[in-house]
Amino acid sequence: MSLLGRLYHLEGLSYFERLRALSRERQTLLCVGLDPDPDRIEGGVAGALRHCRAVVRATEEHVCCFKPNSAFWEQYGPDGWKALLELRDEAPATPFLLDAKRGDMDNTMRAYARAVFDTLGMDAATVNPYLGRDSVEQFSAYADRGVYVLCRTSNPGAADLQHLEAEGTPIYRHVVDLAERLNGRGNVGLVIGATAPAQVAEVRKVTGLPFLLPGVGAQGGDVEASVRAAWNGDPASCLVSASRSVLFARDPAAEAAALKAQINAASGVRA
Repeated sequence: MSLLGRLYHLEGLSYFERLRALSRERQTLLCVGLDPDPDRIEGGVAGALRHCRAVVRATEEHVCCFKPNSAFWEQYGPDGWKALLELRDEAPATPFLLDAKRGDMDNTMRAYARAVFDTLGMDAATVNPYLGRDSVEQFSAYADRGVYVLCRTSNPGAADLQHLEAEGTPIYRHVVDLAERLNGRGNVGLVIGATAPAQVAEVRKVTGLPFLLPGVGAQGGDVEASVRAAWNGDPASCLVSASRSVLFARDPAAEAAALKAQINAASGVRA
């Protein structure tokens, strides 16, 4: 069992329990993305690690989760994976959510899940539901980890497929039903972009599952509207993710603090 696995076992806490506890303790719903860009950070993988470490140290008090996107570390090759492991150790008290969007056949997904949870020691991950229940179950079988299922994503092309109707209902609504069926261990949530507050509100009316709201900052997501729509009083219900706007800010701590305050004002959380 990995060090993180032993930690979960000893504490007896799941990802969402840890997220709720930390959200209450730090009075925040903010998640900061850790996605290094070699066009903006000099020094290769060492520079990427150095930059992201500095951001973690500067912003940790303002967040309840960090979200590295796997692609931004994979681009550095094997050294990128090593750097991500080192970065994970920088903030052991704060959950790390790997934005990997994995989706494949069940046996392949089992290997992906082992890589994400056992090898990399991540607390949660994003998954693609396109292959259906038996695929996603390989991740949700890890009862102590979190699984966020892509529902209505934040990119402009989301409507190309996600809004198509099947049996009179948009596909993203069918994803909600699938996620509910997969939530027997209480460890499944949904990814819904803050760029689509109407869909955030629509989905919140039919489910109490936790939401991950990407698209804040550089993508121009509507913080107030999406947070008001997603928040239901559960500290895990509305995890708001910002990446580039914090990661490359002149003062990441100030940017994170300001965004935290904006989110709290919209949700009614009092710091």
